[in-house]
Amino acid sequence: MTFRWFAALAVSLATLTAFGPATASDVGTSTLRTPIAAEYGFKDLLRDPGTPRAGPTDADVTIIMYADYNCGYCKRMEPVLVNALKADRRLAVVHKEWPIFGDVSEHAARVALAANYQGQYPAVHRAFMFSPTRLSDKATVEAIAKQSGVDWARLTRDLKTHASDIDAILKRNEREAMLLSLQGTPGLVINGYLVPGALTDEQLKTLVQKIRASQKPAA
Repeated sequence: MTFRWFAALAVSLATLTAFGPATASDVGTSTLRTPIAAEYGFKDLLRDPGTPRAGPTDADVTIIMYADYNCGYCKRMEPVLVNALKADRRLAVVHKEWPIFGDVSEHAARVALAANYQGQYPAVHRAFMFSPTRLSDKATVEAIAKQSGVDWARLTRDLKTHASDIDAILKRNEREAMLLSLQGTPGLVINGYLVPGALTDEQLKTLVQKIRASQKPAA
């Protein structure tokens, strides 16, 4: 696999799956080129209102991750992002909830987005991602969310009060994923470059360095 910007193609939800890790050669030797999306540019992906973000607003490298809380590779990618944010103060991460593994995944995504209204998205998001067990039913989702410290009574109200806004976020994320022809999770878009599959700490570090080098003006 090499870095490429996928053309806008129709992708059936039935074919969506979890993407395994990229190989070392994918990250180390790929030639970065200016990406083009049919209807979305990278800046358009960043403008979505209500989309949770971590890191500085003036970051020079921004990672967008389309993810499902029941995706094993997404869970594997989460500590990589956490480590990268701690080590790199010029890096930002934008979280795009893209629940492709059924109703429980969608419910978890809605709960996480509702938690954002009380400033608890990061806590709930990480509680779901670092959960050692699968989010198998709504009761499990509720239990894990409560353990994160969220005000569950308020969250329940926000799920209803902001239902239309949460719907809009999920619909936008799904539309973007379809236009980018993402075929599974995690779907990573880094400064406009589409990365197929999860990355290790070293692979992400290498890729960020490569992107920064490509952004420097020629001497």
